[in-house]
Amino acid sequence: MIKFLLACTLLFTSSFATQSCYDYYKVEQKETHETLNTAVFILIDETTVFDENLKKQVWDNALKFVHAGNYIYVAKFSAFINNNYNTKVFDFSLDFPLAEKDRYNARKDTLAKLDKCLNDQYMFVGQSMQKAIFGSFQNTANAISKSDILFALKDFGENIIEPTKAQRKIIILASDMLENSSIGSFYSNGAVRLISQKEEIDKVTKNSLLSNFGGAEVYVIGAGLVSSPKGDTYRDPKKLVALKDFWDAYFQKSHAKLVEMGQPSLKKMIQ
Repeated sequence: MIKFLLACTLLFTSSFATQSCYDYYKVEQKETHETLNTAVFILIDETTVFDENLKKQVWDNALKFVHAGNYIYVAKFSAFINNNYNTKVFDFSLDFPLAEKDRYNARKDTLAKLDKCLNDQYMFVGQSMQKAIFGSFQNTANAISKSDILFALKDFGENIIEPTKAQRKIIILASDMLENSSIGSFYSNGAVRLISQKEEIDKVTKNSLLSNFGGAEVYVIGAGLVSSPKGDTYRDPKKLVALKDFWDAYFQKSHAKLVEMGQPSLKKMIQ
């Protein structure tokens, strides 16, 4: 259904993009919802160069959560260099469906318009999310050398993810997960180095860079990717294991669960 809607072309007014269908058509929802069903946060690291298959995996996993009562948030991050910084690219809360008892009491003509609006939300969110996701990926032509992953995650976690009220929170994190900042670097002489989980966690704690993700599930796509022609592109299994051990401990201490760390791709779709 979603793929069919995305294939269509439709012009949306600015009011549709910013308002609930219920507000737009002045339909009262007697059944209120205090929390969202699922909140999905797609965070894209601009310093990582992804191939088309990995980009598509991010998109496919995000698209399946375009459902009523869900919240979609897309952002990009890198390092504070020039005009690069943590940036929200798109977000939208999809309306809950109207309860059956409320449908019975609604005018038929208004109900038809409301149903169309709710249906159009899927297309609007799908198209906007697709543009936001694919427009956030970096390419080799203007690659960014530094990567403030830890600071970005602290920022998004404390200010966006933890405060969001939802029954389930999912983070789709598209990144090589290779920190390269003033706090520390997972590189040495242009190649990925073997890190110590304890040393890096101590460093993170000392610099107050643990975050709070409010019990979110974390799925990483792109871990360990190295695309620089100056670097060692061989992914040493020992280094990948150490990288996963660090991030597993980091997310646990930041009130989240690292469900799967794709090195670089996920083995199955997010359920």
